[in-house]
Amino acid sequence: MTGQDRNTDGTDFLDFPGAGRLKAAGKVAPPSADAVAAALAAVRSAADRAEGDGQAIELEWEPPAPVVPVRTWRRRLPALVSAAAVVAIALGVAFQPGSGSGDGQSSPAAERTAERTGTAPYWKVRIHQWNRTSAQRPDDSYETVWLSRSGTRGQFGDGPVRQYTPVEMAGTAYMVGRNPIMWRELEALPTDPAALRARLVGKATGEGVEEGLFDGVEELLARSPAEPELRAALFKVLTRIPGVRVTERVKDSTGRVGTAVDLDADTWHRRLIIDTEAFHTLEAVDTARDDGLKWGTQRLRAGDLLHRTTYLSVGPVWEAPKPSR
Repeated sequence: MTGQDRNTDGTDFLDFPGAGRLKAAGKVAPPSADAVAAALAAVRSAADRAEGDGQAIELEWEPPAPVVPVRTWRRRLPALVSAAAVVAIALGVAFQPGSGSGDGQSSPAAERTAERTGTAPYWKVRIHQWNRTSAQRPDDSYETVWLSRSGTRGQFGDGPVRQYTPVEMAGTAYMVGRNPIMWRELEALPTDPAALRARLVGKATGEGVEEGLFDGVEELLARSPAEPELRAALFKVLTRIPGVRVTERVKDSTGRVGTAVDLDADTWHRRLIIDTEAFHTLEAVDTARDDGLKWGTQRLRAGDLLHRTTYLSVGPVWEAPKPSR
């Protein structure tokens, strides 16, 4: 075949029997007014839910997952979502299919823009635990916990999902010393630090009150859907506990930088490392305070690690796995 053979000037490629039907098949009538209205309603509903959900607050230190090609996830979208997206683009509305789950991977900076976190039914926490044992090998484990108003369930590694909350309890409680703070009470807690401390401690007195408050604030900042104003107040309560010391720009065991709040308690040295941009607990560390602490058959030196709880990620989610039978 020569170059002259490939010259198509003046050739009508649709000059064959049945070409008229082929042309007509490629034409699509514009959507009806009812279809456009339904698509707009879907977009507005998705946008309203996205505003109310809150975004997951990932404190991940691992490298982010590879980006999925656009073609891969777009093929999985239902037709209704695709139609709504088309209308949204035409109206100039930002639209993110599937953004309402609250359990996806996204950057910490983006997740910290969420203003409301308490609307999702679950608060998911991924934890790495390290515990010194009397044996040579420490207890090292990963755990995922799902908390809700009605109770708590969890999973160690890839094991079965278990229900943690006893049946007789009326829901999830965050213990501050001996004072339980229920999930449903979080929105009513005061955000004035003095009033908040009084509510958390109650009438408790004596030794152990400050340590109980220290541990309770850790739990509330790591495992509760407290709103930003309450989180800021909890951090102020934490830093005003008598005897604590505050050190900025301290790294946790994964290399993340936060503010350390230290408290000496009996023979232990307690440390919380807090992300002071979002006021979430990054890590809780207990070490030996002095030389000579007996731990099983071991004699520890000051600074030896006893326990470490690292919060890898925390945030609101809409679904949780059912407990295994």
